[in-house]
This record gives sequence, structure tokens and C-alpha cells, in this order.
Amino acid sequence: MKKRGRATTKKTSAADFLTPPQEAKTVNTRKKSTVSSPKSFEFTLNSPSSNAANRRKSPMKSSPLRKTEVSSSITELKEALSSHIDSIKRQVERSHSDILKEVDSSNSRLHKRLKIQAQACQNLMDETDKEVKKMSERVAESCEAMKASYSEFMVDAQTTAARVCKTTIPEKVQSLEKAIDSLRNRYGIFSPA
Repeated sequence: MKKRGRATTKKTSAADFLTPPQEAKTVNTRKKSTVSSPKSFEFTLNSPSSNAANRRKSPMKSSPLRKTEVSSSITELKEALSSHIDSIKRQVERSHSDILKEVDSSNSRLHKRLKIQAQACQNLMDETDKEVKKMSERVAESCEAMKASYSEFMVDAQTTAARVCKTTIPEKVQSLEKAIDSLRNRYGIFSPA
């Protein structure tokens, strides 16, 4: 095999991989540290329960600092949540008051519009009532005029008929009788006695 690089490399066996590193330091993931060494890792062929027992004995979980950090983070979360809820409540109240103002203003605008339209309808009804009264008065006047002219016409017709019956018809009868008498005299016809 060709060697990569100039330094001599040491062949590793499977046993080397199974042994833990020599100086392994644990790093707290909660706090930033300047140590950049990897975590300790133990590889054993024992049962998984022994690994669980080793994990339970770690100093991170049993330390009082961890408990205070958890409790302080819970209180901070509670405080943040309560402040967030309060801000949401304030926003809801503001939006509710804004909505109420908008509803009130729209109601007042609608009320004004309805009032104006009702006033316009009332004015139109008053004007139409006046026009109807004027038209009814005109119709009544024209009816009275027609009645008067009809009565005058009937009086004239009756007087004319009475005159015709009294004077014109007897005059016509007399003139016809005279014409008949003259015809008889001309042709020598004598009327029976």
C-alpha cells in the first residue's frame, strides 16, 4: 500500500476502538466553556441496563444547580406567558373597543341616512297630497261646470222644444192646411162636409 503523507501512521486494531480515550473531559452544554474537548464515551459490551445506571449517576441530573435552572426557566416561562396573555388581552380589548366605535359610528350614520330618507319621503307624501287635493278640486270644479252647462243646455232644449210644440207646430199645421186648401181649389176638389 502507498503511504499518504510523510509521517508514519500507526495501524489501529479493533481493540483500540473499544478502549476509552485517555483524557476525556465532560462539557456542560448549558454553559459556554472554553474547553473544546469531546465528551467521555464508554463502550462496553455489557447489558444496556448498566449504561442506564451509569447515566443515572451523572452529576448533571442530580445537581441542585440544574433544578434551580429548571425552576427559574419555568418561572420565566410563566412570566413571559402571563405577559404575553396580558398583551393579547389588551389587544383584544382595544380591538373590541375599536369594533364598538365602528359599530356605533355606522349605526349613527345609518340612523342619519334613515332619518333623511324618512324626511324626504314625508315631504314627497305631503307634496303628493297637495297635488291630489289640487287635482280633486280641479275635477270637482270641472264637474260643477259640466253640470251647470248641462243644466243650461237642458233648459235651452226644453224651452226650444216647448216653443216648437206651442208655436212652430201649429204654425206649420196651419200653413199645410192652407196649402192643401189652395190645391183643392185649384183642382176643384171639394172636401166632404
